[in-house]
Amino acid sequence: MSEKGFFRFPEGFLWGSCICDYQAFGGAVCDLPLRWTARHVDYYKQDFQLVLKMNHNAWRTSIEWARIESQEGEINKDALKFYHNYFSELRKTGLKTWVTFHHFTNPKWIHNYQGWLSQKVVKKFVEYVELAIKEFGEYIDYAVVINEPQIYALNSYLGALSPDSAFPPFHNDIGEALQCAGKMIEALNECFDVIHANSKKTKVGISNYCGIFVPEDPKNEAHKASVDLATQVMNYQVLDGIKDKMDYCGIDYYRKNVMKEDNIVVKEITYPEGIRTLATDLYKRYGKPVAIIENGFPTHNNDEKIEFMLEHLKEFHDAIKLDKVKALGYNWWCTLHSYEWGYDYKPFFTLVDVEGEEKDMGGYIDLVGSLKRKITRAGEFYGKICKNNGFSAKDYEKYHNMQKPFEPWQTYGEEKKP
Repeated sequence: MSEKGFFRFPEGFLWGSCICDYQAFGGAVCDLPLRWTARHVDYYKQDFQLVLKMNHNAWRTSIEWARIESQEGEINKDALKFYHNYFSELRKTGLKTWVTFHHFTNPKWIHNYQGWLSQKVVKKFVEYVELAIKEFGEYIDYAVVINEPQIYALNSYLGALSPDSAFPPFHNDIGEALQCAGKMIEALNECFDVIHANSKKTKVGISNYCGIFVPEDPKNEAHKASVDLATQVMNYQVLDGIKDKMDYCGIDYYRKNVMKEDNIVVKEITYPEGIRTLATDLYKRYGKPVAIIENGFPTHNNDEKIEFMLEHLKEFHDAIKLDKVKALGYNWWCTLHSYEWGYDYKPFFTLVDVEGEEKDMGGYIDLVGSLKRKITRAGEFYGKICKNNGFSAKDYEKYHNMQKPFEPWQTYGEEKKP
């Protein structure tokens, strides 16, 4: 329900957007190819000002384990100095921070120990998180300990099913994927205690990739079995494993998946109602405040992006107002145009364009050019939402009545800039 023609969010609601080290910082020597991307590592002061210009009161960034411990057992003091300077500058903005400790990348040396199948790597990761929270805890309001653990497990250990977006060690073994997820759950439980032991202010959780899964044929038992398995693995498995060790329930939501037998997704559809369904379901299941850690749509068409934004925010507003979900905030993915896993720089999720061209760097694609930043019209519109803590029914109706661009889910790379 609107309040005098306005969809207002709760007082203190956190409005933000996100970046990830590997995708936007540039220069991390990790277990994926070296990239320089949008070079946030050099332009972060300027980027912070753009975030403020879009009226955010919160922002999500990350710490890269491979920068801090590129060689096993050797802590890089220059990296610690960089992050202290970085977070000190970020704190001056007054923004609340969401800080991710693991966003799909690792130091190369973990693969000497079978990567995330190893108990030793769990121990080393917990030690890294303990170091990071001791060093930077004063700057971290919300810890996003691991980004999408089940996606990492599937892309690393069932990655041959989707080789373009696979991660090291590029295995294809369901048993290993399950083992990896189990090790990450174990690490998350330990990290919760470590973070709280070293920081009284930091709230702890994860970003959990969630979806709406439906059968292609509702009467087909194999299709329904695929849906049941996907729902359990993607939406509940990790959260069930840390339900007593999280301060908030973090959701990454993008679309609905139509499935057939053998866990095959046959169609991906933008489905705004899913954000309300998931927020309400997970709040009732776990009793933790809900945060939308990621939500976004890849298009250069500002009207389509704004429509996606408003449709999903309207549904999240309904979850809060009608279903009585306690909610912390909402983050758009992403702030800066940057690398997207398996798709290089083709998907345009961003609020801020980064001028540059894709160039083959000898086996991988990177972004080169002036790297000049410019807030998009969608970014300006989102800034108005952030400033007003909501949006008008008039704006919602305007975009709601547009011709729907959403079905099926937009194909990466086929879209051309207008």
